[in-house]
Amino acid sequence: MTLTLTPSLTIRFRRAADNAARVIRTQTRRLSITSLSFLNMEVMVFKYHVK
Repeated sequence: MTLTLTPSLTIRFRRAADNAARVIRTQTRRLSITSLSFLNMEVMVFKYHVK
């Protein structure tokens, strides 16, 4: 399931490949991605940096 809250913020929920708990952050000049995995679920937050 994908939720687009604003043009610059999107949140995606999906089933994770395993049940390991972890946090992964990736950032570029225009996009930040944060992935949280826990309890067989993965939440990904995409934030676009618009000037």
